[in-house]
Amino acid sequence: MILPARKGPRTERNVGPDAASASGLRPRAFACWLAVLVLVVGMPPRAAAAAGDIESASLLTISAVGAIGFLVLGALAFGAFTLLRRTRRATSEVRRLNALLDVLDEGVAVCSGMQAVAVNTSLCRLIGIEPQDAQHLMISSFIADADAIDRLLGEDELRLDTDITNRAGDAIAVEIAARTIPHGEGTARLLEFRDVGERKHTQARVSFLAHHDPLTSLPNRELMRTRLTEAVEKASAAGRCCAVIWIDLDRFKDINDIHGHAVGDQILRIAAEKLKFEMPAHTLIARLGGDEFVVLCEDIVDAAEARLIGQQLRRLLNRPMELGGKSMMVGASIGVAVYPEDADNAEDLLKNADLALYHAKAEGRGRARHYTEALGNERQRRMVLGGQLRGAIENGDILAYFQPLIGARDMRVVGFETLARWFHPEFGAIPPPEFVKLAEENGLITQLTDLMMRRAIETAQQWPSNVRVSVNVSPVQINSELVDQVRDIIKTSGLDPKRLELEVTEDVLIKDFEQTASMFSRLRALGVQVAMDDFGAGFTSMGNLRRLNFDRLKIDRIFTMELPSHRRAAAIVRSMFVLAHELDLAVTVEGVETYEQFDFLRTEGHCDLQGFLFSPPKPASAWADPAALQFAEPTPRKVEPAAPGAAIPLVARQARRAS
Repeated sequence: MILPARKGPRTERNVGPDAASASGLRPRAFACWLAVLVLVVGMPPRAAAAAGDIESASLLTISAVGAIGFLVLGALAFGAFTLLRRTRRATSEVRRLNALLDVLDEGVAVCSGMQAVAVNTSLCRLIGIEPQDAQHLMISSFIADADAIDRLLGEDELRLDTDITNRAGDAIAVEIAARTIPHGEGTARLLEFRDVGERKHTQARVSFLAHHDPLTSLPNRELMRTRLTEAVEKASAAGRCCAVIWIDLDRFKDINDIHGHAVGDQILRIAAEKLKFEMPAHTLIARLGGDEFVVLCEDIVDAAEARLIGQQLRRLLNRPMELGGKSMMVGASIGVAVYPEDADNAEDLLKNADLALYHAKAEGRGRARHYTEALGNERQRRMVLGGQLRGAIENGDILAYFQPLIGARDMRVVGFETLARWFHPEFGAIPPPEFVKLAEENGLITQLTDLMMRRAIETAQQWPSNVRVSVNVSPVQINSELVDQVRDIIKTSGLDPKRLELEVTEDVLIKDFEQTASMFSRLRALGVQVAMDDFGAGFTSMGNLRRLNFDRLKIDRIFTMELPSHRRAAAIVRSMFVLAHELDLAVTVEGVETYEQFDFLRTEGHCDLQGFLFSPPKPASAWADPAALQFAEPTPRKVEPAAPGAAIPLVARQARRAS
């Protein structure tokens, strides 16, 4: 009798296309068939002879053999059928799984041991193989990290970062998530691959930008401060020096305003490349923002070496920069401070280099200045003045002084320029350029101008109606607020607006030409006169003169001081007179200090003169008497003949050579 196979749980774990057993039969069914075969074959012929004749026994034997053959063929057919069915089912499962995985954007592999039994198209694309090549893919063929493979094929659910290698041999940064899933009649490991190369690139870029300037790729202020602190600590431990060299491009703002930000950006890149080329590779060069750079010199011998490097960089950056076939003169001012000579910590070292830079620029730009203790005292002084300036303006401690403007023909006073003076109880007379700059830096320039304008108008009302008064206006004030401010002051005072003249320097033209032109027109619409101060010393072009709407040119003292002996200075001044006449502009000449200058200017053209030859600035009380408004004509200075053999003064020698 054939025993039926007992049903029980299936134990096969192979889930791929080769997962079917070679026999295709269940173990118990195969044993039953084998028992029947033994019983039939093992029956002795004698038993058959006892039951009947020998022929019957032979027939029985033949029948048994045939039955056994039939059973064997049936068993084989059954096994083949079972194998085919299981193979088709496994293949169908793999295809269905692959179809499901292909829907996913991320690379996915289902692994049984080291072999990937299912791989989606995204993973094939990631590792650079064709889908048909993935049938026998081993994950060790593209993951080289053995430790990572052991962890991925373990039992834990995890996520890790590693590199895989594609068919071309390129490393790809990936994040792999691994977990165990049911599969077929057993389990498998599901690996999900995510390409994080772009993310890591983005993270690296974000990290880079957090510590570097995006325009020049130089370290930024934060990284510079960190490196400076480390450098000071190392220098202190080693008994060595380190230095901060603070650089500011002198004419960058002018170039930026005239030629545009794109050109300005290129100038910054060129400056950065020049610095990197000039300094050793390990030197930190940082851009702090705007047009400022810092060079950190570590492990230097002494302050003399730092000063030498500063002068070297000054010469480098004061050479013309070539841009688009044009040569641009930018220039740079430099401040140098050395540890431990000039400061005992990183923060003070940086401040002192900045202070040295400030004084280098104040001395005329294109200079390198080393920090000294005197500059430290000057910084303290500026801090005190900056803190007290607001109170000085509000309390009226800033005084208005007046310098006369003299008609060259009749020597009568035709106007006064209002000049601010601050006499500090501790520091004495503060130079106007210093406290005006402090007012601009501290947002007090509008209040200072308002104070001077009201004092000027109040004083002008005591003078004859044909005497005007001029007030200087800072370039930072050229906006709509200035127009409103002037309108309110004129309305309140009742002064004829034609008697008020506002002086602006040429620097306003490079800030925003269109806005400046508009402000000029609006001010003149109020009846106020507008004068271009320091003409010839700034950036006025002929095109700007044509488009701007103003009333007067004030020729700068740099042209006056060399009159009449300097041939070129004389020619320039003559041309300015002609230009002003053709443009219907009045002319005032500043800085007249000698009779020779006066005589030259009176001969060349109709103009107003201003200078110490006539009077220094004085308080309003000095001009209360109407008689003070008429000056006598200057006379030539008598020069005593030199005694025989006496040394000729240097000035006289220069005058003789010039003549």
